[in-house]
Amino acid sequence: MTETLTPPTASADSPLAHLFDIAREIGTPTDDEQREDAETAALDYIWNVYPDTLSKALDEDDWSGRPAHAGAVLESSAVAHLDGGWWLHHTTAGDDAHAVLTLIAPCTCGDGYVDQVLDGEADLLQILTDLRATGGRFPHDTHRPDCRSIRRVRAWGDDSQ
Repeated sequence: MTETLTPPTASADSPLAHLFDIAREIGTPTDDEQREDAETAALDYIWNVYPDTLSKALDEDDWSGRPAHAGAVLESSAVAHLDGGWWLHHTTAGDDAHAVLTLIAPCTCGDGYVDQVLDGEADLLQILTDLRATGGRFPHDTHRPDCRSIRRVRAWGDDSQ
């Protein structure tokens, strides 16, 4: 036998009624609030996890927040352009407890970008050392999808197609 779920009903002074009222009052953050929160989260993350590198190279004006896209299941995020076709992308993985910082840089093939999730300052320093040897480009990996399907990168860093 199939039971149907009846929606919760609450008396006017119950905790559930208060929670419903709070949810209605707080509502959903606006796009501007999400952008600002994403920028703040990115700054806080690099100040705490990358105190000797990124926190010295970037300030709050370098970050640009992006609102969440519920239809695409994308959390709010922030990006920072580092020059030379390099970008940082910061977001949280579903909850605020797990931040993800990704370095995005051109591929040596010249046909797209490669992204690398960073795992702390030592990892960043190793990647920077490796990329210096390739002129700031990630080595092309023939086992990855064709870079041309991602984005075209011109020699001077223009990512237009």
